[in-house]
Amino acid sequence: MRPIPRLAVPLLAAVLCGCHPEPRITVKNLSPHSLSNLVVSGAGFSERLSVLEPGAAHRWSVRPNGDSGLGLRFDADRRTVDSGKQGYFEPASHYRVEAIVHPDLTVSVTAEPKWF
Repeated sequence: MRPIPRLAVPLLAAVLCGCHPEPRITVKNLSPHSLSNLVVSGAGFSERLSVLEPGAAHRWSVRPNGDSGLGLRFDADRRTVDSGKQGYFEPASHYRVEAIVHPDLTVSVTAEPKWF
């Protein structure tokens, strides 16, 4: 039986546990309005979504170029909303960042380091 190479064990463990070294962003629309022209941005990244329907969520990984907050800008209910940067996360950590658009179109952002 061949020994397993030393680097294969941590790599295999990361693959099996589904770890993502880069931050994972989730934006949830809990408002009764469609969010159009939605732009989600932070340090060195920007994601544009044409529309996020009520009750929908969008998830993806980002590669910020430094410590970051998260900002949302969108059109809804005949106005433009700019949340400003909120929260804090680091570029090479396993952060889970969640932005929620509430029924009154306010935005809250939470960011927590997660290992699994």
